[in-house]
Formats: sequence, C-alpha cells, structure tokens
Amino acid sequence: MSSSPVPRAAGNSTPPQDYFMKSARIGFRCWSRDDLSLARELWADIEVTRFLGGPFSHEEIGERLEREIARMRAHQFQYWPIYLLSSDEHVGCCGLRPYKPEEQIPELGFHLRPRYWGQGLASEAARTVIRYAFENVGAKGLSAGHHPDNVTSKNLLEKLGFKYTHDEFYAPLEMNLPYYLLSRPW
Repeated sequence: MSSSPVPRAAGNSTPPQDYFMKSARIGFRCWSRDDLSLARELWADIEVTRFLGGPFSHEEIGERLEREIARMRAHQFQYWPIYLLSSDEHVGCCGLRPYKPEEQIPELGFHLRPRYWGQGLASEAARTVIRYAFENVGAKGLSAGHHPDNVTSKNLLEKLGFKYTHDEFYAPLEMNLPYYLLSRPW
C-alpha cells in the first residue's frame, strides 16, 4: 500500500493515474462535485442500498455527495471512491466517517457495485482503509456496523478482525444494528 498523509481532491470524475492511496488492485481518490453521475450509479442502485435504506433519490444522492466532500474537509477522510487499477472502472466506495471522535474511533464503511461483489475487493479496500486509519488518521480503534440481514458484511467484518460489542439504534433505518470494534493492533 502507498499513501500520502492527506489525500487531495480530484477535480473531475475521470480517475487520476496518481491515486492518493493504492492496494494491489484498487486506487482511492476523493469525491468532488463532478462525481454526481458516479454517485448516482452507486447510491441509486437497489442492490447496493437495500441494507442502507435506499435506493436514494437524486436529491438524497446529491446531499450524500456533499456530506462526503464536507467530511473530507473537516476530518481528512470520507467514504472514498475506489477504482480498479487495471481499468480505472469505478468499483464503489470505502472509507471512514466520524463515530466517536472524542475517543479517536471512526467508523469503517464500504459500498460496492454488484458486478464487483465476490472478488475480494471489499476486503482489500477495507484492509487498506484500516491501515490508513491507524497509520495516518491516528485512530485508536475502528467501529463498524451492518444491517442484521447482511450476513456478507457480518462475515467480512469478522474476517477483518472486528469483534461484536453491542447493538445500537440506527435512525436512518429505525432499527438496532450490530456494532463491532477493531482495536489498534499495536
């Protein structure tokens, strides 16, 4: 993995060749307002959003994109758009959002487009973001939650080393979700 301390925002929806962070198959960059069509492809897809309360309207997607851009400015992280290095195809997003900032515990999340499921890309992207969180953000731990019916996410979190800690009410879905914690490995 290669990374710089602070990712820089891209100016258009065409992925740059110099991603701020890479894994073996995936490149990461930052969302920009020019990425609305990519955001729509991702968050208007019922398969991507069925456990997130979607699909979302065009207005909701625009608001979500603006939140990601603002999160990057405020926290130096977001759910970054990710691309296949081999083709620059947009795979989805993976990154962080604030969870317990006073304890330096952000929340890990990922949303992949269906055609990229089952290829180990979510795991690869998540491992890259986990390393980034501990090495560059100064996280003391990472939280993650999932819809109770999303067994694939549950299994992936456990494979990544997250341990179940509690159920927590998630207002957008009006239900309790299982939450997990990954402690800093050193």
